[in-house]
Amino acid sequence: MNHSLASAGSTASSSPPRSSIATSTSEGRRQHRPKDTQFVYKYGRKLHALSQEKAPYPLSYDQEVLEQEHLDTRLIKYLRQGSVSFIDFPSSGLPERCLDLGCGTGSWIIEAAKDWTNCSFVGFDLVNVQIPLKLLDSSLEERIQWKYGNFLTTKLPFDDDEFDHVHIQSISLGVPENKWGVLFDEICRVLRPGGSVEMVEDDIVFPVLPRWFTAPMRARPHRSASVHLPEGYGNLPSPPETPTPMTSHDHALLESLHKSVFEHRFINRKPSAVLPSYFTTYFRHCTLGPILSFPMPPISPLQPLPPQMATAYAVGPLGLDLDQRASIMAATSMSSSVSSTAVQSTAIRPISLSFSSAVSKESSTSTTSGSSQGSKEISPRFSLEVSEALAIDDTDSQSEILPPPLKDRYLLDSTGLANNTLPRVPLVDPKQLDSLNERSLAMHLYRSYNLVLGCQEALWEELKDRVRNRKHELEPFGWEDEEEFEEVQNRKKFERLLERYRSDMQSRVSLWCSLSDIGWPLPVREPLTKAELIEEERMREAMLEARRSASLEDQQLPCRSVRVLVGFKPS
Repeated sequence: MNHSLASAGSTASSSPPRSSIATSTSEGRRQHRPKDTQFVYKYGRKLHALSQEKAPYPLSYDQEVLEQEHLDTRLIKYLRQGSVSFIDFPSSGLPERCLDLGCGTGSWIIEAAKDWTNCSFVGFDLVNVQIPLKLLDSSLEERIQWKYGNFLTTKLPFDDDEFDHVHIQSISLGVPENKWGVLFDEICRVLRPGGSVEMVEDDIVFPVLPRWFTAPMRARPHRSASVHLPEGYGNLPSPPETPTPMTSHDHALLESLHKSVFEHRFINRKPSAVLPSYFTTYFRHCTLGPILSFPMPPISPLQPLPPQMATAYAVGPLGLDLDQRASIMAATSMSSSVSSTAVQSTAIRPISLSFSSAVSKESSTSTTSGSSQGSKEISPRFSLEVSEALAIDDTDSQSEILPPPLKDRYLLDSTGLANNTLPRVPLVDPKQLDSLNERSLAMHLYRSYNLVLGCQEALWEELKDRVRNRKHELEPFGWEDEEEFEEVQNRKKFERLLERYRSDMQSRVSLWCSLSDIGWPLPVREPLTKAELIEEERMREAMLEARRSASLEDQQLPCRSVRVLVGFKPS
């Protein structure tokens, strides 16, 4: 969401832009228009123009990063049954002036302004990425103000005791650990006595995918040797194999870079453990919510295969001879569905059943496949009838291969709540948490991995530093440096790493499954050639087999951990 730029450039830039840019008109005259100096562009990413020392916030300001804030706002309103705050204000005691520190796009302020109709709001942030006020209803526009500055280097530009309420959310990504004390001093200064403050902060998580999930998506078929050597040549040395990096998962290098990005900025990756001590020091009547962790979403069933292209000849589908097809059709005429066990006992290639389940009744092409007993011609109509007779629910065919169901849709860790003096008022109604379905976990994973990708240029700077000064740290990950055109080649390799991570995470999120649950039809795929179908079936077999290795522990790994803290300034 980019409403603040006067112009958008597509080229990469590593230095701050000039204050103005000249453009040519059709009459040949030159005019100057202002250009925003808040941002720089690097490899297409929009970043703040301040140095790392002044503003260590590593994320870009691209749309896919900014939109995560709106997901968080919607989640809070759902968990709080429509309220935008974790504080139960009485109807006669709502705030009259509120500060949102690190307001981002301003989505929380806009939602709060709709509910707190007599309150004025100030959103404070490092850069201008807020929704333009002119787009809002006049009743909201006149009560909202955006202000800019760096609260890490300067005092907040507000008077003492100016605000009744301070809202803080997701600023820990850019606050070094040695700055929290100074920041809380400023929050106390601008908050009136008896005023309230609430913080919603996430731990910095790098979602991890086990190898059993990622390896099948990159597996290649094993090809037997096509050259037969004569006797006496069987002991020739084999060609050397490329060494495999000894890492715990496929994205270990990105995880290591991600960890270093925050360590070198002195940013604690677990604010849920750090902030309670600061909070209880500066405020009274504190309520520290438990650490709320969301596990990885459940493993979704595989999508059905697309149909195969029609060929000039027709052969028996699914590798069955005519007798076997006739027996299957007779069986299916007595039942509306075929169980996966019954089909596997009849079919020679059970994995092809997923292909038949993808053939719709409206399909006008015949489904073909190789027969295990030689090619036998059948009519296209008969081929379609067999395909329809074998059509089964894809989830049923994989019910014994999917991992066990999730034990919990969320986990609560009450670390730091042993102090009996803290009030026991629940911040979130457990019924609302229980009402979240398993597929809602995909939203949290989507959020987490997009925040990792939002650190793209910070990850790249960390990689360049290792290549230049600490190459030994890259050796365990199998990174090979390119001597010629070093930076260009390394950048291409780095972008391939990011794209692989993005692709793997999209497969894990399985957005198609969430949309299917709410009634959206699967997108139509183009038919495959025979070779493409064989390759997809091979990969599908590998993925189904790998899922047998899935454990409940793999699913319970948290992809997001968040904590809510509420307190009041002493009167």
